[in-house]
Amino acid sequence: MNKQIKQYIEQNQACDDLIFRDWNDFLELLFSCGGAVKEILWFEYILIANHTNSLGGGGYRDIKNPDYMWAETMIYDKELERKSLSEIKKHIESTINSYKPHALVPCFFDIIA
Repeated sequence: MNKQIKQYIEQNQACDDLIFRDWNDFLELLFSCGGAVKEILWFEYILIANHTNSLGGGGYRDIKNPDYMWAETMIYDKELERKSLSEIKKHIESTINSYKPHALVPCFFDIIA
């Protein structure tokens, strides 16, 4: 794995999976280093007290905001590695918008780094 990407992940990863508070910054770095996204698994960022209304199930508590969690959904995108940075961003924004008012967050489940 590219040293810059590895360092970014170590400093900015929000939980054990590749979830970032600013997914756009991660994508910019990943693609500038010649990387790509292969698969995205979607999580919902939700108030734990409202978890029963989530699209997701179990997940990760937000250490910086312990009333919230990232709940893993069954929404999964494959075969994205041929998409450009612009196409990935549009895909992410489209998915987020299509599930509103749920707050979906991409997890970069498989990357080329």
